[in-house]
Amino acid sequence: MGKKRNAPLNKLFAWVRRQSAKVNAFLAAALCLCALVALKLLIHDHNHFFVASEAIHFAGILVLIYKLSTRKTCSGLSLKTQELTAVFLAARLCCSVFMEGDIHTVLDFVTLVSTLWVIYMIRFKLKSTYISELDTYALVLCGKIKSSPF
Repeated sequence: MGKKRNAPLNKLFAWVRRQSAKVNAFLAAALCLCALVALKLLIHDHNHFFVASEAIHFAGILVLIYKLSTRKTCSGLSLKTQELTAVFLAARLCCSVFMEGDIHTVLDFVTLVSTLWVIYMIRFKLKSTYISELDTYALVLCGKIKSSPF
């Protein structure tokens, strides 16, 4: 059971590989736009997507904690970005507590706690491996690099 070389899907992928980077970027954007329109038309309860995205965010932070714990280094990780994420999650948690009080509140809470754990690990446990001069946000504030006009 080998691949069928003349299968329509293989021909499509071969055609896409032959295109320039600009054409592929346009095709990817068009495909994403079509997928979003299809989701808008077909899905009426978007709550499942929000819960899935919050759960994936939490899982990603757990993977980050695992990598920080096993590698014992935080080089390449931005403390400022983690702090801004924690501020955003705290604000979202406050809104969630007062407005919803459902599964979103629980997921926001565990995501905030795990983000705070990452910040704790960077600041105290792995402090010797954190290089603040390489934190892009810190470089912009110090004036060592020019900030983007965007």
